[in-house]
Amino acid sequence: MKLILCSDGPVSTVDENLSLPPASTAPPPAGFPLFATVAPLAAAGLIWSITGSAFALIFALLSPLIAVASMVDARRTGRKRRRTETAAQAEAVTVLRLAITERQARWRESAWQQTPSARDIVLGRAAAARWRQTDATLVTLGCGPAPSGIRLGGATSPNDHRELRDWAATIKDAPIVVDLMHGLGIVGAAPLPEALARAVLVQLCFALPPTDVGLDLDPGPGWEWAAAFPHDDVSPAARCIVLHQATAGTPARTARDLGQGRLLVAVATRLDDLPPGCGTVVRVIGPGRAQLIRSPNRAPAIDFFPELLTRAAAADFAVALARQARDAGLVTSAGAIPVGVTLTDLLAVTAAADPSSVTPTGLGCVIGVGPAGPVHIDLVRAGPHAIVGGTTGSGKSELLTTWVASLAAAHSADQVNFLLVDFKGGAAFAPLGRLPHCVGLITDLDSQTAARALASLGAELRFRERILSTAGARDLTELEHPLPRLVIVVDEFATMLGAFPELHALFVDIAARGRSLGVHLILCTQRPAGVVRDALMANCSLHLSLRVNNRADSQALVGTDAAATLDPNQPGRCVIATDTAEPVLCQVASTGESDILEIAARFSGGTAPRRPWLDALPTLVTEADLRRIAGEGAPAPGYPLGLLDEPDSQRYRVFAYVPELDGHLLVVGGSGSGKSTLLCHLARVAECPGDAPVAVERVSADVEATWDALERVSALIESGQQTAALPRLLLLDDFDSVLARWQPDHRLAAADLLTGLLRDGPAAGVHLVVAVQRLTSTVPGLASLCPSTLLLKLPSVQDHLAAGGLSANYHATLPAGGGVWHNTRVQLLAPLPLQLTPLARSTAQLPEHGPLLVVSSSPARTAARLRAVLGVPVVELAGTTAPAASALISVETGQTDAPGRLVVVGDAETWQAHWTLLTRLRGQTAGSRASIVFDRCGLSDFRMVSHSRQLPPPLAPGRGRVWVLHPDGDLTRAILPEPDGGQVSS
Repeated sequence: MKLILCSDGPVSTVDENLSLPPASTAPPPAGFPLFATVAPLAAAGLIWSITGSAFALIFALLSPLIAVASMVDARRTGRKRRRTETAAQAEAVTVLRLAITERQARWRESAWQQTPSARDIVLGRAAAARWRQTDATLVTLGCGPAPSGIRLGGATSPNDHRELRDWAATIKDAPIVVDLMHGLGIVGAAPLPEALARAVLVQLCFALPPTDVGLDLDPGPGWEWAAAFPHDDVSPAARCIVLHQATAGTPARTARDLGQGRLLVAVATRLDDLPPGCGTVVRVIGPGRAQLIRSPNRAPAIDFFPELLTRAAAADFAVALARQARDAGLVTSAGAIPVGVTLTDLLAVTAAADPSSVTPTGLGCVIGVGPAGPVHIDLVRAGPHAIVGGTTGSGKSELLTTWVASLAAAHSADQVNFLLVDFKGGAAFAPLGRLPHCVGLITDLDSQTAARALASLGAELRFRERILSTAGARDLTELEHPLPRLVIVVDEFATMLGAFPELHALFVDIAARGRSLGVHLILCTQRPAGVVRDALMANCSLHLSLRVNNRADSQALVGTDAAATLDPNQPGRCVIATDTAEPVLCQVASTGESDILEIAARFSGGTAPRRPWLDALPTLVTEADLRRIAGEGAPAPGYPLGLLDEPDSQRYRVFAYVPELDGHLLVVGGSGSGKSTLLCHLARVAECPGDAPVAVERVSADVEATWDALERVSALIESGQQTAALPRLLLLDDFDSVLARWQPDHRLAAADLLTGLLRDGPAAGVHLVVAVQRLTSTVPGLASLCPSTLLLKLPSVQDHLAAGGLSANYHATLPAGGGVWHNTRVQLLAPLPLQLTPLARSTAQLPEHGPLLVVSSSPARTAARLRAVLGVPVVELAGTTAPAASALISVETGQTDAPGRLVVVGDAETWQAHWTLLTRLRGQTAGSRASIVFDRCGLSDFRMVSHSRQLPPPLAPGRGRVWVLHPDGDLTRAILPEPDGGQVSS
């Protein structure tokens, strides 16, 4: 699409290049079939020379027959090809004509919609365009030919498809548009110019709103009807439509003389009678013919069919247009609506003029100024709920802010409270949060917050129902001490429902029961039609519409199209409609932050209102919070560890773990989710001496400490001894990560030990709290063996679901300590400083007496270390021959005079090769038996050398930690000392 000049006005045209079908070409003439003719002759001669038969010469007769047949066939094929190409070209031309026709029709329809004719305007076929073009100065004079902008390429010659190209380049019955900024003169024999001028005047008054353009009439006889147009308030500085009928002796009026912004329409019988300033001149020749004889762009004269309008049709339209302007409140008068007013000034005026406008049982307030003065609305009487509509930039947020601030100025916090929901980030409602009436400000809900909204507001309705039921009252006003009315204000209601459609049922419920319960809705959206369903709309009797984009939205909201005609340059202009009164035009007052602060200061110092909206749990929960919540009700049993969120009851509750009721506790959470903090707090509160302390053993995520705790507690339970060494709470931290660091044999054995404790522990009074990073299949049935599960923050929703949680309860942005307990949001106590405890690891030393047989994966390094530490000779078994082995035995049995302990080092394979020596060294030698030390060896090495099936305890990573198989068969850990006498830390 592009803009070209049609007559002297810009018109949108197609501007498209199309291709003509290629012309058919005649095939070249067929050549003489020389080879087909000579071939039979040659064949006949060859056969005759071989056979000598004269009959072979008969083949020579085929030569002329083949030549003739070939030429006839070539001509037939050429004719058939030409017929096919001609048919294809005709079909392509037909398709091209259809495409051009469709484009021309679409352009013609679009052009008439941009500048509708006076006949369509009078008949009501262009109502959607009324008063929507505040800067429009284009009018249609009639219909005629106009360039289409379609160019057909691909012609092989200037005359190729000439008729088709000419037809495509021109659109018939197109609007002939002129721009009145240059002034329009109409000449011709009366009454034809007047009829065309009436059509022009109707188009201008239809396109330009009376609030922006006035009408300056200078008519002669027959123009009295034009005074009925609503464009009659002429200001010297305003834009104005000037109608001038030039007659003999009438002083000439020009657009230049009348000032800038004047649109001149002059009518005369002669060209010389037109005043200067008429850049466009039209001569009306007859009822069906007119000619554009002058234009600013000096275009050639154009003949067209003029649009003539009768006086009766124009007069009826002027009266109807004036009525529509009055309905929309656009007619200026002595009681004109001011452009702007502040809430502070408005409150001062209304308080002095009508102090009784606010009733104790209602929610009346002033929000703006109308033609008759200040406009009051009462949400209780006119509602009980309200819907606000308006397009972007029309002033919806300002209206809501003014309404809430005015309600707060007229009523105390004991009479009305506000819950504000803003889906535009909360910037508009942020100042209102300082009002003591405000009990909640919600911005941009997520799925969890939306669920809390459902629960909290549903709980508020139930609370109010209980109050009414207890008092035997049917309505809020019948209570001896009425509850404050709750006004829920929602900005961008459609956006909220698009994100959370389940909230619609809640608002329908509030709308149905809100009147008697004192809960009122103010719902704001750009297009209420189609968003606010009938079940909700039926209970919303108060409708306010700022400017909307189309008449259908205005009709659906306020019962008139007045809101669609409001000035887009005047935000805050509003139409208010109720079921009992006619729509009222209003200019909404503006409210600044200082106005809100002044209102808030007026009501400061009172008792804080009860909050129906429960805020989300704090990210940091302290013990003071727990004591405060616990003090509001009966003390909770068990060990307090955090707060539970219960929006259904509009309260927080202390989260306490009761082992006797909750059983074993499985805590699932990712890294940094608060598992270790939970175990620290649980150990601390359980061991508190003032509250029946119990024995608690908290085991850090250490491979040795976890194994030892499982073995020791399992052994105590199996023995049946109720000793002080038996803990009542066993807390295992990051058990799955410990499992992952164990060898497979240790992993299976630990899983069996844990399963046994979970199964048999409660009977012995032992309960376990097992913390894992994610639920895996390493310990079969772990979740089923733990009756209670606490889900902390997990990396993904899949992990959350695998741990038994619901997708609705997953929150990717949970803070540390946040989780879910029995489908209820929980926030654990904040971590205390310095909660880490040292790891409880074995520090046993190597045996001080008797030979040491060392199995090492690095014999040379271990031998050098033992020489430096023990100060005795160390024999390396690698490469030792049988005589040398016998010498070793002799040394140990005292058959030589060599001093010191016997220390022999070798790897597992070498000891296996000297099995006889190993057996003799482990036996009775000089009254002592040898201990076997395994340094940096695996289970396979241990079992190869020891021939024992028992499972050695796992070793923590780090140098110096070894297994010691004692002569009596005991298997323990030990530490190889450092050469300087220290120990090797892990």
